[in-house]
Amino acid sequence: MTKKSLCLLFFLTIFLICCADKDPITPETTLEDEINQLAAENLKVGMVIGIIKKNQEKLIFTYGSKSREANEKPDENTVFDIGSMTKTFTATLLTEIYLNGTFTDDTVDHYLPQNVEMPKYNDTVIRIVHLLTHTSGLPRTPHEAGQTYPIPPKFNDENPYQNYTTDMVYDYLTNYCQLNFEPGTYWEYSNTGFGLLGHLVGLVNNSTYEDVLQTKIFGQLGMSRSSLFLTEEQMTNYSLGYNTDLQNVPYYLANDIFQGAGFIKSTLNDLFKYLDAQIGLTQTNLKNPMDMTHEPQAHIGTMGEQALAWFVLTLDDGQTIIYSGGDTQGHSSYIGFNKSLSTGAIVLSNYAMHGPQLTMGHKILEIINKY
Repeated sequence: MTKKSLCLLFFLTIFLICCADKDPITPETTLEDEINQLAAENLKVGMVIGIIKKNQEKLIFTYGSKSREANEKPDENTVFDIGSMTKTFTATLLTEIYLNGTFTDDTVDHYLPQNVEMPKYNDTVIRIVHLLTHTSGLPRTPHEAGQTYPIPPKFNDENPYQNYTTDMVYDYLTNYCQLNFEPGTYWEYSNTGFGLLGHLVGLVNNSTYEDVLQTKIFGQLGMSRSSLFLTEEQMTNYSLGYNTDLQNVPYYLANDIFQGAGFIKSTLNDLFKYLDAQIGLTQTNLKNPMDMTHEPQAHIGTMGEQALAWFVLTLDDGQTIIYSGGDTQGHSSYIGFNKSLSTGAIVLSNYAMHGPQLTMGHKILEIINKY
């Protein structure tokens, strides 16, 4: 071997030894990489994710399909059931009524027909703030285990609120309902309570919950693809919902008495408009009512603090967020934001996740905070 070859071999050996002591060179992980990985870990059918970064840039991520029968990808205008996220809309309408001075009494009984009597615990009455903070003592549903109220005809577990009429719930409240605790002393999630709040919104406005919602929120914010009932146009871009067994289930329906609890259908683009208004990135006359709903009222454990429909939580990375989520039998949703950073996240899924979407949403806000 020549002298020149020996020198080349020596330097090549030294290079390999040095490289062996170092970590292999890998591409830098990006925000998009982390979002995609998180979605892949939770995707069952279809999903859309929207984020607002620190510089207020919006990013949209879409995954899977609108149904298991067709390989059509969801997009920012695909319609999803948002479930209990609806409660934040209801709370906004209630606080708007309050700030306008329309309420003359804070007891729920005051606004119901005279033949309807709200249940009491000893002599403690249910007030509107109890409904807004899940501290009323009202059972989660009239058909909850242990309740004696007759189940409505044609009751269906996949659409459990569809066949309740206003008169049925009035009858339940007056003659059957037993409070689980004294109002204001404990926290227990109640769809009955928030359904009743939506009903009060209609009564106080001499209208219906649907009409007030359309006029005061959807119309004002330009949420043209949001509604309580699917239109023909919405059906063309609706994401079919799937339960935990991956079986297709119908979209959620309810009469006026339960609509305020969880029956809005919406899109990522429309919810961006709602999120912008909540953070304050767009100015509307809903700012004061929305800000009022963000104020913590009571600590409730791992979920954080209960505000008016919203929850307030300090994440592992130290940031404080305001969030809400929802589940139906076939869809799941999340919306959360950091007001101090003007960042936000939305997750919509046409698979009933029943909880993991909240973990996802919190994680996305932590990811945004890193970049």
